[in-house]
Amino acid sequence: MTSSGSCSVSKSFSDATPDTIRQTIRFLTFNSTGEYSVIEHLKTFADGGDNYTSYDVYKTNQYINSVFQNIMVSYDYISGIYIFTPTDVVFSCSYDGSVLNSHYDPTGQKWYRDTLALDGQFYISPLTDRKMFRESKDSIFFALSVKDVYSHKFLGVILVDCKPEILDLSTVNTLPDSALLYITNKENGVVLYSNIDDMPADFSTSNREVKKSDLTLDTLELTATFNYDSLYREFSITGFLLLVLAFACACVYLILAYIVTKNLIRPVEALSRTMSRQDNHSLTFSSPYLNRTDEIGTLYNEYSNMLEQLNASIKRDYQDKLIILDAQMKSLEAWINSHFLFNTLESINSMAELDDNEQIATMSLALGNMFRYTIKTESEVVTLRDELRHVHDYVSIQLIRFSNKFRLELDIPERILEEKVLKLILQPIVENSFYHGLNYCTAGDRITIRGARENSTLLLSVSDNGQGMRREKLEELNVKLQEEASFTELGHRTRQSIGLKNIHSRVELYYGKGYGLHISSTPGEGSTITIKLPVLY
Repeated sequence: MTSSGSCSVSKSFSDATPDTIRQTIRFLTFNSTGEYSVIEHLKTFADGGDNYTSYDVYKTNQYINSVFQNIMVSYDYISGIYIFTPTDVVFSCSYDGSVLNSHYDPTGQKWYRDTLALDGQFYISPLTDRKMFRESKDSIFFALSVKDVYSHKFLGVILVDCKPEILDLSTVNTLPDSALLYITNKENGVVLYSNIDDMPADFSTSNREVKKSDLTLDTLELTATFNYDSLYREFSITGFLLLVLAFACACVYLILAYIVTKNLIRPVEALSRTMSRQDNHSLTFSSPYLNRTDEIGTLYNEYSNMLEQLNASIKRDYQDKLIILDAQMKSLEAWINSHFLFNTLESINSMAELDDNEQIATMSLALGNMFRYTIKTESEVVTLRDELRHVHDYVSIQLIRFSNKFRLELDIPERILEEKVLKLILQPIVENSFYHGLNYCTAGDRITIRGARENSTLLLSVSDNGQGMRREKLEELNVKLQEEASFTELGHRTRQSIGLKNIHSRVELYYGKGYGLHISSTPGEGSTITIKLPVLY
């Protein structure tokens, strides 16, 4: 029989089990296509000697050795792995002490015939001296016949030789003095492991219970015999210790309950009674617990601070009511003044019509409409149609002032005229374009208002063909638009508050971030101010 040689590997520590051996052999016999499959390599040696060359043996030996080495490095209980092919080629990897004898022929051995007879089931050897190796030693090996899954052609036998410690249960036996363990091979009844030598001399089998269970390898069976006498002795000591522990726990519980009641529950109950007796006319509080520095003291001090803040809040509430009453009086005065202004403008308009002065009549009527729209509108949100009507009133006044030297153009679809917009956002922008863009009709003659709806967004733009802005000025304006809105002092306004920044801040505060103004401009060609608004449903 031709041998491919053996390899040397270093030991590593791991916890191998019979299930590890089963998984290892199943991994080696896993059928897949390609050169990275042990099964594919073994197919070359399934027939006569003319079907392979010495190079095939060398290449297969290199690949299989690398696979075997990786497995043996991971599991220190494995002494060697061997594959016996039908063409007498042997692939092996083992420790120095597990090298096969020269010209070892397994075909005449009983274990080999039994493995073939099991036809895909694991063969497990007895724990005995192996004559197949150069050095005598005790070991146990697992063998499995391998076939091509498609053609069912016999490819060889895989043998994994292991140290006897693989079946040692002493590390997992939690009752070493009360549990007698056996591992037997159900096929031939051979005992592979037993801890009977470790049992105490007075171990009795009279008061016992026997349990049997199959291991992960179907041919292995675990038998456990439990001695109740020794268990009772151990549990009686444990029971006494549990009683002592329970008594100690009860004492500790009573002590802790007293401490908690005195230091936590009673102060909380006292605070609860104090809170229930408070009324709106007398918010006072005092307690000896205010001097404590723990959580109870914090709770009492926080409640005391809350009462102080509540008293201050009540005081401020009375002051705020006085301020509101004063504001209402001023608002009534302003309403009376606006009535006076409207009545005066209507009188001027009537007198202009009687004198057949159309310009004065138009200006007074437009100015009255603008004041009425600014002061009288009930809601901050109006239709786009109403906002454009306000713009027309403003433009009609400026056209008279500047002798029709400019024109207003509208490019707004009829279907969006009823969309809701924030009041007083278009007229100030048109005014800005008139003053700064057209420069009082000296730098241009056209202002265009466009509108469009894109999904849930309403876009309005005011463009002029005026003087435009330098890039530095444009960037400065856009940066100012993005600054957070702030208040200075009551009754104080900056120049910026009534311009573009005010409109942008109002839109952003009303609709949220992402909405507002954006300015674009080209020197000598004009500027465009775009307003982005959400569509309100």
